[in-house]
Parts: sequence; C-alpha cells; structure tokens
Amino acid sequence: MATDLFTLRPDDLVDLAASVMDWRHIRHVPVEDEEGRLVGLVTHRALLRLLSGGTQTPNTNPLTVGEIMKTDPITVSSTTPTLEALELMRRNKVGCLPVVDGDQLVGILTSYDFLEASARLFKEQLTGSTAPANKRVSARHA
Repeated sequence: MATDLFTLRPDDLVDLAASVMDWRHIRHVPVEDEEGRLVGLVTHRALLRLLSGGTQTPNTNPLTVGEIMKTDPITVSSTTPTLEALELMRRNKVGCLPVVDGDQLVGILTSYDFLEASARLFKEQLTGSTAPANKRVSARHA
C-alpha cells in the first residue's frame, strides 16, 4: 500500500490529473474533498475514454476532475486482510483499492503492489531464501 499520495480535488482540471499521472507514472489518483474524505477516483481508463470520445473542443470550457471521476470506488480499510483485498480486485476487475479508515483516505493499494509481492515470493521460492525481502510500503506514489 502506498501512503504518500498525490490527490486531486473535484474542481481541479482534467489536464492536471493527466499531468500528475504522467509525471508520477501512475494510473489512479484519489479525489478528496477539503476534509480529506475520498469522494472519487480518476483512472487512466477515464482519461482514455475522454480522449477517444473527443468531447473537448477548443470552444468548450475545460473539464474538471469531478466530471470524469468514478464517484463510488470500491474501498478497503487498513485492517482488511490482504487476500480479501486481492479477491475484491479480481472479482470486480479493478486495478486499485483506495484505503479508507473512518472517513479519511489513508492510502491506496494497487495491482502493482501485488505484482511486487508476487515477485518477492517467487524469488524466495526459486532461490530457497528465507531471509525477509525488502519491503517498500510508501516509497512510491499512487
């Protein structure tokens, strides 16, 4: 789970969302209100749909994050068991789960987190190593 997050507000411009995603090499950006409560999620797929639809022309007002964000993302808490979170992602075919404790966004769990964990487990199995692998919880941004 990443805890050092880049987040957006609903009134931010979509161009800002795209720039943050490109700059940080991420595919999901949580959207918070002024009190830090999760109100949505901008995904790379939402941006692709926007581009493929050609809805924005030079004569229209710039779109805001609130207009394209997913407003009801599936979430987990920081105490949700890992296997339960993994199954939620598989069953719902989502690439991330915002982590919310109470009403506050505290992190984001992505498919990349599971890829890294899988790589560690494969390496341990293939090399016969029982030494704990290095763990990077908040070293990347969501």
